[in-house]
Amino acid sequence: MMNGKNDGFITLSNQQAECKISLWSGNLVSYCPKGEKEDVFWLGHLNKFDNVQAIRGGIPVCWPRFAEEKLNDHLPRHGFARLSDWCLKSVLVDETKIEAELSLVPDAKYNVDMTANLFIKITDKLEYCLETVNNGNAEFSFSEALHAYFNVGSVDDIEIRGLDKHKYRSSLDGNVYMQDGNLKIKGEFDAAFLEHRGKTEIVDPILKRVISVEKSGSNTTVVWNPDKDLAEMSEGQYKRFVCVEPANQGDAFVSLKPQEKHRIAMMVQVKNLIDS
Repeated sequence: MMNGKNDGFITLSNQQAECKISLWSGNLVSYCPKGEKEDVFWLGHLNKFDNVQAIRGGIPVCWPRFAEEKLNDHLPRHGFARLSDWCLKSVLVDETKIEAELSLVPDAKYNVDMTANLFIKITDKLEYCLETVNNGNAEFSFSEALHAYFNVGSVDDIEIRGLDKHKYRSSLDGNVYMQDGNLKIKGEFDAAFLEHRGKTEIVDPILKRVISVEKSGSNTTVVWNPDKDLAEMSEGQYKRFVCVEPANQGDAFVSLKPQEKHRIAMMVQVKNLIDS
């Protein structure tokens, strides 16, 4: 089933799941598999949804720039994809799957001769893919992230599997550390796990579930929680999310020759904690 999109949002549902997509920023702001009481993604209670500010929550698309890197530093922080209107190219909903395709042709003011295509597919899992196409006559290098905000019972109680024995660079002090064991977040945490291409799992004892994140086309995984409420959050809401982001950033830029394509993707699946 597809609901109307007069408010800039598209709501899609079937026997598998329900999801909600914002055409401003191409953001999947909600994904709830049938049988789940809690949304898989977190969304800031105080978002204005004014088509001016970026949406805090869901899966903002950071493209074609991530954070404060010198690469493409003439572009907005985290790029302009999350600050742009996307075009809905196609939608398919039947009993077993939901599919949607969105496309972004950058505004001329950015002087970026690229196209971004977003492919969303939901069966018993979520498949989320960002494709970049170089339409220009010169090589172009960029960074990117699928900046996923995962909804958790409390960031103080989760642990993240799959990062053990991986080096990470902390954005808080610039130093590189080695992760020992499963990651437990205590206080502010903002780090890029280097050369990480594997699966991660968010183990949540409060919501009694495990969110698994498999990825492709990504050389780094960013994990973040600010340990404080930001402008789009109600009081204490920062406790209810963790960002685990497939990314190519830091030194892991992507370079495309003219007419080349690149895809970064993740597959998200939710399981009962008892069954995992």
